[in-house]
Amino acid sequence: MPKDTLITVIVTHFNYSYFVGQALHSVARQSHTNFECVIVDDGSDQSHLAQLKLLLTSLDDKRFRVIELAENKGQTFALFEGLRYSSGEFVSLLDPDDLYGSDFLEKMLRCHLNPCVYASVAACEMGLFRIGGSILTNSYVGFKSKALDDEKLMHYEASLSDFGFSTYYPPEATGWLWATTSSLMFRRDALEALRRETYMPNTKVHADTYCVFGAHMLGGTLFVDEVLSWRGLHKDNAAEASWVTNSKQNRHRPSFDDVSTQVKFFAAQTLFENGTVSYMRPYVMGKMLKAHFSTDDVEKLLGLAPEFAAKIVAQTSILQPDLLRPRMKLEP
Repeated sequence: MPKDTLITVIVTHFNYSYFVGQALHSVARQSHTNFECVIVDDGSDQSHLAQLKLLLTSLDDKRFRVIELAENKGQTFALFEGLRYSSGEFVSLLDPDDLYGSDFLEKMLRCHLNPCVYASVAACEMGLFRIGGSILTNSYVGFKSKALDDEKLMHYEASLSDFGFSTYYPPEATGWLWATTSSLMFRRDALEALRRETYMPNTKVHADTYCVFGAHMLGGTLFVDEVLSWRGLHKDNAAEASWVTNSKQNRHRPSFDDVSTQVKFFAAQTLFENGTVSYMRPYVMGKMLKAHFSTDDVEKLLGLAPEFAAKIVAQTSILQPDLLRPRMKLEP
């Protein structure tokens, strides 16, 4: 039964002890109580690590535990270390400066266990709040606005009520379809497919980009247009602009380096190098590759798995067979 399903929550932490307490309390208050929360400390200063341990002592909850990394390896490495030491079939991520609504785990699990379609990742709408201040907005993704523009609102309302999700985006759907880290719940198998020994430097603070693009290309995304988690704004945000003026503004700080294109290719490279793509239907994988990548990048990826690539080429018009040739293994 759904209430018996173990959900893993992974919190990566680096010198954020002055924020993480609120995040952990939001996990402790979940209506779905069968969870494990793994906090991976990514080589924090001793003062922050000591404060984190005090917070866990005050929680006094055996569902929470800390994994200490000896040195700072970056958010993506820390996330996959948390995955290594956990066992839930569904895995949610929570940034230490964000919050879950009390029914986040319950409703995201319901989304994944809907009777219509299953996908690699599910995402919800997020709200924004200023830490130490007030709520700023109840819309981050803006799905309802898009549904109104496309005259699909009636469909959206019925599907969310009946099935637990608002829409399904297949793997060939492009663009940024999600909110941020704390809006996501993955199937464990999808994340395991993205594990590797080393990660490209650009993924050090882009764990959500790497994981969500990789999982989406592998099996699509389910989206819930309901605010189930909250993005915290403060002066130390790595990416988020501190000003919230309108839904069309640039959400990133001017100093933020958008490397989503490179990270998406790296995620696809991992899927091919790990052999995960062999579990996909060649026709579906061909459509996905054609939608997301240039012809040259498709050729590079197919060169990593020649036997499977031949099936893709035979079933789609993605490349001419004589263009397919082995490629040297790409370095991260």
